[in-house]
Amino acid sequence: MRYRRRSLAVRVAIFCAVSVAGCGGGATAQFKAGFSAAQRPLNRTFADVATTFSQARGKSVKGIARSLDALDVRFRKQLAPLEALKAPPAVAASFRTLTSSLKRVEGDLRAISAAVKHRDLLAAHQALGSLQSDAGAATNAAGTVAKKLDHK
Repeated sequence: MRYRRRSLAVRVAIFCAVSVAGCGGGATAQFKAGFSAAQRPLNRTFADVATTFSQARGKSVKGIARSLDALDVRFRKQLAPLEALKAPPAVAASFRTLTSSLKRVEGDLRAISAAVKHRDLLAAHQALGSLQSDAGAATNAAGTVAKKLDHK
């Protein structure tokens, strides 16, 4: 479990760095500005998710579930502006992959919270594995979007 938390924290850090880096280049200025503005709060929430998992030891089940629920609500609100963006054709496919991965992350957060509330260790473990996978897919997609934006 400790390895999974550390791995998730590494993926979150990479996602944050790649997402913020993807602001240069010649793609549509409006999209790039919107992408950058939408990514900043999501990056903070991703970092807070990693912190919540890394600091879960010794906290009450109720406290962990409350933190996860708050992060899920915050994440959902912050995802909406990103989903509202119209990606230029050069990054449209990668951007769709990014947003669909982030929607899965949202579901993973809800699944982990529900598993914690029900004290279902197996379900929590499975949802955490899904979260890692989906965060990795989001990281890869964000990197592709950033690279394409930088080369335009």
